[in-house]
Amino acid sequence: MKKLILIGGVLAGGKSTFSHLVGERFDIPVVNKDRLKEILGDNIATANREENKKLSVISFELMMYLASTEGNALILESNFKDYEIAKIKDKIRDTEILSIVFDGDSATLHQRFCKRLNENRHPVHKSQDLSRIEDFVAVIHDLRTVEYPGEVIYVDCTDFSYQTDEKLYKKIEEFLNN
Repeated sequence: MKKLILIGGVLAGGKSTFSHLVGERFDIPVVNKDRLKEILGDNIATANREENKKLSVISFELMMYLASTEGNALILESNFKDYEIAKIKDKIRDTEILSIVFDGDSATLHQRFCKRLNENRHPVHKSQDLSRIEDFVAVIHDLRTVEYPGEVIYVDCTDFSYQTDEKLYKKIEEFLNN
C-alpha cells in the first residue's frame, strides 16, 4: 500500500527543512507547497493578497495531483488548512497516512517568522503582514485546530532538536516498513 507522510502545522516551525531531512534519509520524494508557489510566482505576477491566495490553491492542487501518481511513498509538506486536509481525506484512497504536526511557543515562532521575512524570502510569502504578534497568533491558531488524518505525531518545534531526534525517525521508519 502507498505511504503518504504529511508534514504540517504552524508557520516558521522548520517543516520544509525537516521534510527534506526525512526525504533524504528514507529516499522519498518531497513536495513542498511553498516551493511550488515560488515556482508559480516566478512566472505569474501577483499584485495583491487575493491573487497570492490563488497561487496557494493552485500549488495545493498540484500537490494533490502528485500525491495521486504512482510511487510507493511521498512526503507532502505545507501549513495545511482544514479544507485542504478534508480534500486529502476525500481524494487520497488506498494510502496509509502518517501526519507529523508541528507546534511550538508562539513568541519564538513569531520571532523566527519575522527574521525570515527580513532575509532573502521569496515575494510570494510576503503578501500578508504578520509583523504584529497578535496577527501571527490568529493565523497559527487556525493551523493548530486542523485535524490531521492517519497516525499523528506531534512535534514541538520551539527549538530544532526534533531534527536529530532518533526516536522520531524510528517512528517514521516503522510507518514506512509496516
